[in-house]
Order: sequence, then C-alpha cells, then structure tokens
Amino acid sequence: MRSSCSIVLLSLFCPTLTLAGPCDPATLLLETDVFQLGPGTDPRRVIAEDLDQDGALDLIVAQWGADRVSVQLGVGDGTFSTPVVYTVSDGIGDRPQGLSVADYNMDGHLDLAVGNGENTLSIMLGDGTGALTFGGEYDAGFFVLPSDMISADLDHDNDIDIVVSSEANSVYVLLNNGDGSFAAPVFHPVINSITSIATADINNDTNPDVVVTAGSTNKVFVLYGNGAGSFSTPIGFDTIPVPFDVQIGDMDNDGDLDLVVCTFFAQVAVHLNNGSGNFSTRMDFPCELVPADIKLGDMDSDGDLDVMVATLSNIPASIAMLLNDGSGSLSPQYDFLGSNNARGVTIGDFNGDSGPDVAAVYEVSNFLHIYLNQCPPNFCGCNPADLADPCGVLNFFDVSAYLTAYLNQDPLADFNGDSLINFFDVSLFLTAFNNGCP
Repeated sequence: MRSSCSIVLLSLFCPTLTLAGPCDPATLLLETDVFQLGPGTDPRRVIAEDLDQDGALDLIVAQWGADRVSVQLGVGDGTFSTPVVYTVSDGIGDRPQGLSVADYNMDGHLDLAVGNGENTLSIMLGDGTGALTFGGEYDAGFFVLPSDMISADLDHDNDIDIVVSSEANSVYVLLNNGDGSFAAPVFHPVINSITSIATADINNDTNPDVVVTAGSTNKVFVLYGNGAGSFSTPIGFDTIPVPFDVQIGDMDNDGDLDLVVCTFFAQVAVHLNNGSGNFSTRMDFPCELVPADIKLGDMDSDGDLDVMVATLSNIPASIAMLLNDGSGSLSPQYDFLGSNNARGVTIGDFNGDSGPDVAAVYEVSNFLHIYLNQCPPNFCGCNPADLADPCGVLNFFDVSAYLTAYLNQDPLADFNGDSLINFFDVSLFLTAFNNGCP
C-alpha cells in the first residue's frame, strides 16, 4: 500500500547530495594520453602549474638528456597542447633536473627556477601566456650537483626565496631581492648525497622549515627556520635505508604535518609529527618496485592524503598508489600501466572535476603519460539509495528513480525487505540518501 504522505516527504526533504565516497582502487586511474617528448630527452621531473593563468593546470618537464624544459598548456578538460621547449642556459650540458615555480619578480606571473646538473641554477621568467624567457643564472661557484629545489618566503618579506639541495653535502639559500634577482647563496652543511628537499612549517612556529633526505645515510634531516632566511643545525631522524625523496603532509589528520619518505630499497616510510616537529614515530610499508619520486594527494576522495609513486621499473606498471586509511597507515600498492622507468610524477586536477589526476614521465621511453581520476569528489560509492546510476553520483535522479519504483510497487523500493512497500521503506531511503556516500 502506498502512502501519499511518503511521496510528499520524499519530494520535500531530500536534498541533492554529491558527496565523496570510496572507489575501486584498481581502476581509479585511467590513462588517457601519451606524449612522446623526443629521443634522448630523458625526462627527470614533471610539475603542474597554471603558467598561462587560464585556470587550467599546465605541465612542465625537465628534459635532462636534451638540456631543456618543455611546457604543455592544459585545455582544462584533461588534454594538453604539444610540448613547447625552452633551453635553460646555453643548451649545452645543462642537464636540468630540479624544478620550482613561483612569481619571483613580483609581476603577477609565474616564473620557473631550474636546477641544472652542470652546477647552475637558471631563472626562466613567465609572461602570463605560458611562454618563458631566460632571466638569469647562478653558476657553479656556489652549487655542486643541485638535486632538487623548493620555493618559499623564508624571511617573511613577501617575496619568494629559493632553497637548493646539493648532492655534495649542503643546502643553499638564495634570498630574493624583491625583483627576481637573488642574493649570493648561503651555505648550510648537512651531509653527503642529499637527494631531495621539501619545505613547510612543521613545528607550528609560522616559519618555513626545510626537510632533506640523504642517500648516504638512513636518516631524514630537518632544518628548522628562524624566519629570517636562516636555519638551525640539521636534526636527523632515523628512516628507511637509502632515502631518495621526501614529501610533507598531514597523514593522520591531526593538524600536524608529517613526512613521507621513499627509498631505493622498495619501501615507503611515514613519519608522524608529535606536534612540535619531532618525527621519531615511524611506520614502514613495502613498495614492490624501486621508488624514484613521490607525491601526496587524496586520490580516492575519502578525506585523507594518499601516496603516488614513480617507480624505476623495467616492467610497464611503473606508477603505484598506496592508499591511506586516515591514520597514516598505507595499503598495499595498486599499479597502473605506463612505460619503463617512471622518473617523475605529479598530481593535479587536469579536467576540472576537482579530482586529483596524475602525470608521469618515463626516462627510458621518453614518454609523458596522463592519467585521469575516475573517482572525483562528486563520485558516490555504492549507497543503496544510488538507484539511477549505481556506484555513481547521488542526486535528484536517484530520488526520481525511487519515486518511480515506489509508485509502480517495484521491489526495488522495498528497502527493508519485508515485501511491503510503505512509509518505512521511504524512511530508509531518506536516511540512506541523506547519509551520503558510504
């Protein structure tokens, strides 16, 4: 027996919800495009930034083997233009590797800093259209094999400074003069074989701090910033052997920033912050292939940060995903097909659906692969109220589908399974619908 009251309640009190929910991790990323960057380009890094200020993310690749960087402008629907290449200096033996983007000269447009294997740092100035012009270079008198770099306002003067990690034994701080030129690098010794660098305020004192990994040790080092562009003596925390890359993010959702480290020994470590910048609490997780680069993002739209890994593998499954359960504990990895030897990975919303997509570069095949996320935040898991598009989006079409089933006495509307379609079924549908995704 049908109740007209049920119909009225259903029509009046069901909001249209598009809430996040779980997705199938094995099919979460779909490869949608592949770009050949050219023979011998040997790409080492890829980052996603909006260089042309159109609201769509663009891709920048360090082409180590070709002594240049490439830019591909995003359309906003998950597709990209063909690569446009720029030499970063004289184009002979530059070996670009580290990349960082910021508005260094304060003109409202994003610029690019490039760390070169020939022991130089190049500044490429942006004009807001996606084009880059050479804007200066800092030479080998200061750097020895710059491995990575980050940009941040280290001295609180409202311009963006640069910190470069050196594979020799140091980090170098270049304070911005306010016009995109930089003061002479200041040397901070750490230890040999620094492989990566990251920055954030990890001890909650409002000053940017720096974290580095050193492949010659089993430690991750923290240099606490003083707010004037200088740093404390490095403090080391034990980590997995031969650490290669580090990222910073709140892995356990406690409001403090944690560290995620990967190693050549096929592991990923999560170091939980105790709230004061101490990272002694550590959890180790296997990564079946050798990690070369990691990035953090909420890949499955469940509200916590997951880990994407570029792996140095000679089999075609060369990017991996480790899902976070919200406490910082990571799942076994899920692999996604690519080419051989993924060297760099980046995360960003390439198609405007608010879901984190992925781009990865492969140094052997010289390919750039694009992977679109099949689980954007408006994706709903398998809620029983999701009738119109099961395991899809929870919205008015599901309300309409339930009304149709109810009016037709369709068993689909029998939510409590008692073979009677009545107010109790409407109530259960309303509860499921308003609970959102499971």
